[in-house]
Amino acid sequence: MPQDHWRSFIHPITAHFRRKRMARFLQLEPAFLEKKILDVGGSLHFWQKIGVNVKDHDITILNISVDGHSEDVSGETSSSLITLYDGETIPWPENHFDWVLSNSVIEHVAPAKRRRFSSEIRRVGVNFIVQTPSYWFPVEPHFVLPFLHWLPRKIGRKAARFGPWAILGKRSNAEVETYFQEINLLKLEEFQTLFPGADLITERVAFFPKSYTLVGHK
Repeated sequence: MPQDHWRSFIHPITAHFRRKRMARFLQLEPAFLEKKILDVGGSLHFWQKIGVNVKDHDITILNISVDGHSEDVSGETSSSLITLYDGETIPWPENHFDWVLSNSVIEHVAPAKRRRFSSEIRRVGVNFIVQTPSYWFPVEPHFVLPFLHWLPRKIGRKAARFGPWAILGKRSNAEVETYFQEINLLKLEEFQTLFPGADLITERVAFFPKSYTLVGHK
């Protein structure tokens, strides 16, 4: 597969941080995995990385597309474990889930649609946990390039072609530009405005804020 080198490079890194992040959250909410959970914009491999078998828990994964390269331990593909939706209206009633989780998704949502995205998460969940990378961390996490997100967009779009995501994944220039256009990291003020009253958890690496997590309760 053309992405194998990229996956072998990035997956151990993301798995480390996601396991650490989840362990910290479980210290605050020990019964989290016993609850009815919705993972908005999620994937099967997210749960695999943190050592959770989705089928052993009441976890619903909701996304606009199927993550084709994820498989569970029995070889079942993610197409049978992911619920597809239109990316705007979450198809369940108010307070249907005990927890709504969204990990590294909101920065992929168009800025004009983020308020709707956040309101839907708050509508269907009694509680929520939403994480996004920090704009102020010097390495852009999707392309793994220092300072990429601080460059003017026109320059950054071209610079992204020379990062590990493009080179190890053997991406075409068109793929790089499309992915770059999709990602707009949030500053903390915008993130908190979208989820008012939520508690903030800051993950740091070398004193820099690497990611922000907001935890909210009704």
